Amino acid sequence: MGGATAGSVQGMPAASRHTLVPIEQLNAEWHSVGRSPAAVRALHRVAERDPALHFLVHGSAAVPPPCRSPYDLVEHMRRARGRQSREEAAALIRVLLREAGVDTLVPRLLVQALLPGLITVAQKLQWGRGGEWRDGADFFSEALTTAWVTIEDWSGQDRPYAVLDLLSAIRCRLRRQLMRAKEQRVPLRPLHPGVLASLSVRAETDLEELSRLLIDLQHGGMGTEEVQVLYAHHVLGYSIAELASVTGRDRRALYARRDRGQRRLCA
Repeated sequence: MGGATAGSVQGMPAASRHTLVPIEQLNAEWHSVGRSPAAVRALHRVAERDPALHFLVHGSAAVPPPCRSPYDLVEHMRRARGRQSREEAAALIRVLLREAGVDTLVPRLLVQALLPGLITVAQKLQWGRGGEWRDGADFFSEALTTAWVTIEDWSGQDRPYAVLDLLSAIRCRLRRQLMRAKEQRVPLRPLHPGVLASLSVRAETDLEELSRLLIDLQHGGMGTEEVQVLYAHHVLGYSIAELASVTGRDRRALYARRDRGQRRLCA
């Protein structure tokens, strides 16, 4: 979901072995927590509120349930390939965020499902380089805390682009911290006081304005796929190559949708 898969963690060139410690700890914990009776009960409670999730958890008379536990559900989402499967996985994140208040273990499930995307966010922010964190591991622990807080803040909200919205919010919050840390090192530079702060605020405001503009354009008739590509490319900062890898779509098709959307955006 949203980036590198759990299986690719070992091959990340930007992260040291020390950096990977909190990721491996989270995965190790999930092996037991994700299969615990309490987690299964929490999943069943959420499944009662959504037909698609209900089928995955309970199956049918002819089909055994493919996701008996939250651990199985995360693995199911990680195996998503192709457009339809990825959209179905993204829809599950939407359900989980909407129902996050049902049980305290639902946010933990969401964090685990978003883990590949959080790794991608950390990579894009260079594992906190230049910030106030001791190392990449400390920065990723901050990313996890930010994810928890964001999920808690948005619990109960029904967001059509829940995956992208969550990762975007987490990235923006971490970037603000990173910018503040870098600003504190700049007083010796011949810049007018307040210039860097205004640039930081402007950067975040521009992202928020673009997000609102894309929502307005979709309401005005812009195609959903154009909106999704522009949002991921310009707001989240994914390259077209990365989007092709994440979505399983052809690069040329993504470029075409981006270009059509940009023409509409600039019209």
